[in-house]
Amino acid sequence: MRAKFFNAVPLGFGQQIGRMSDRHPGLRVSLARSVATWVGELRPSPIAESYTVRIEYSLRKRPTVWVIRPHLRRRDISKRIPHTFADGSVCLHLHEDWTPQMYIAETIVPWLLLWLYHYEVCFPRGTGMGAATSRTPRNETYPMHRWWRNGGRVPYLLLGRD
Repeated sequence: MRAKFFNAVPLGFGQQIGRMSDRHPGLRVSLARSVATWVGELRPSPIAESYTVRIEYSLRKRPTVWVIRPHLRRRDISKRIPHTFADGSVCLHLHEDWTPQMYIAETIVPWLLLWLYHYEVCFPRGTGMGAATSRTPRNETYPMHRWWRNGGRVPYLLLGRD
């Protein structure tokens, strides 16, 4: 799998930036030192809070995503928010679910919207966000994986479009 990921020709910065500008014009891009960074607001549903997010992408590496504002709250101070990494970035997919041949605007951003939606729904209830563990069958990981693998697309409701 590793060879497949790195040997295929990735989409270029121009392609990624162009598609992101077209699909998510509220995310502003900067390009410095071979890293494209998008910052802007996303709203997982019309009644949801607005989140300021940052997405960083270097060619041939997986995008890294942070929720900047509002600060994500933990239910238990001793535990991390589910599906986040130690640096506070958000875990949106399994290792093999994203490759550099995919558009960030059509994968990472919709997955982030779903992550934010589940964060808003699960946090107040104290329920889990659907853990992906070694004992969890691949198609039974958190909802964005089931949805994407089945050819689904994020509904316009979650994209904030009419």
